[in-house]
Amino acid sequence: MLSMKLSLSLVVAFLFFGLSYQTNTASPPPISSVMAAGEELVYEVRWSVFKLGLIRVKTLPAKNPGSAFSAVAYSDSYDIPFVDFHALSTSDMDSTLYSTGASLYEKKDNQWQRQIYYFASSSRTYVTEHAVVKDIDSSPLHTLTYDTLKLKYDRFQDGTSILYFARAHAHDARPISVPTLVRGKAGTTNFYFPGERTTEMIEAVSTPVKVIQIEGKAEFEGIFGLTGDFVGWFSDDAAAVPIKAKMKVILGSITLELKEWKRAGWSPPEAE
Repeated sequence: MLSMKLSLSLVVAFLFFGLSYQTNTASPPPISSVMAAGEELVYEVRWSVFKLGLIRVKTLPAKNPGSAFSAVAYSDSYDIPFVDFHALSTSDMDSTLYSTGASLYEKKDNQWQRQIYYFASSSRTYVTEHAVVKDIDSSPLHTLTYDTLKLKYDRFQDGTSILYFARAHAHDARPISVPTLVRGKAGTTNFYFPGERTTEMIEAVSTPVKVIQIEGKAEFEGIFGLTGDFVGWFSDDAAAVPIKAKMKVILGSITLELKEWKRAGWSPPEAE
């Protein structure tokens, strides 16, 4: 059962805590089609036959000056033996879906480990502020500490905004190479957009869902061995809602599947 906890931690770390920078010359994404006000998507995380927990991603009104969009991701394990994982990450994005600020909270022993990410564009310095707080809204219990990293890039996406980035490019036929930071570790993520249109079955829908496939490869090693190939299926429509994803970890394959959704006027497109 300890392996389940590691697996859930891993998939959350990859999807919500990574940072990335776009290097190709793809056409601007159809942002208005992706960023629906009040959208809320809930995914179930599975390892083999075990259902580990939920990841809930929600768009919010822009919170800070210079931001056009905001989003929050909640990750919670089910109440099962030896599994107790709770995390929250936030993202502020500009009008092109690049990050203007981010934070991460992880619950550890009835306290929260907080990380706030800053990037000083003038010096290209990436700073992580570390703190321990009793709850998400409380003041730090101890002295703040900082890690700094010099970078050669000056525009980034944080781990929550990268989900919207992938959606915006789901119908792009050209590959994208993305220098990636995962909690201070640098590498590269490659997205391939073969544009294969197919169908997928999920428990939440009784009929096959029309999807478009995205493949990729993580050329870095994340926590607990995240590396290698991954694949995702997005709704084959303008919204490009993530329907299902699979990725490799040290223990095998993790699956995320859309369980619930709130998006005005949208439902998973049914196969004809």
